[in-house]
Amino acid sequence: MNTQEQAKQLVQKYCEQYGIQPKDLKRKSSYPFKVMVKNNNYINTASMRMALGYFLFLHFPLRIKEIALLVGYTDHSPLSSQRKQIKSYIENNDGYFMPYYSSLVNLATELGIDTKYQRIPTQTIPFVRYESDTSFLENIKYYENA
Repeated sequence: MNTQEQAKQLVQKYCEQYGIQPKDLKRKSSYPFKVMVKNNNYINTASMRMALGYFLFLHFPLRIKEIALLVGYTDHSPLSSQRKQIKSYIENNDGYFMPYYSSLVNLATELGIDTKYQRIPTQTIPFVRYESDTSFLENIKYYENA
C-alpha cells in the first residue's frame, strides 16, 4: 500500500520535472495563479494541482485534507468539487490536461508507486429539496443535469 512518504516524494519529483518547487503549487489568493513561466516553458500550476490531487486521491490512503495540503490547496473543497471534472478530462483525453496527468502517471510508475490500489467511491444519494417537491426520479434527473 502506498504511504504518505511516497506521496511527498511524488509531489517533489513531479515539481522537479517541471522545474518548480512544491511551494509554487500553492494558490496565492482566491484567484488561482494558473500559469508560470520557467525557462521559456509555460507551466499550468492549476492543472498540476488537479492532476496531483486526483491521482493521490485515487491511489493513496490519505485523508482528503492531507492531500489538499500536499498539492497546494488550503482546504479540501477544490478536491471534492473538481473530481467529476477531472474524471471527464481523463475520459475525453483532454488535450490541455492530459500531458500533465500522463507525465504524473509515468513518474509514479518509475517511482514504483502501486496504482492497483484504488479508492472505492461511496454511493451518493441526490439531495432532495422537499419531500413534497417532486418525485424521486425527477429529482435525480434535476441534479444529474445541474
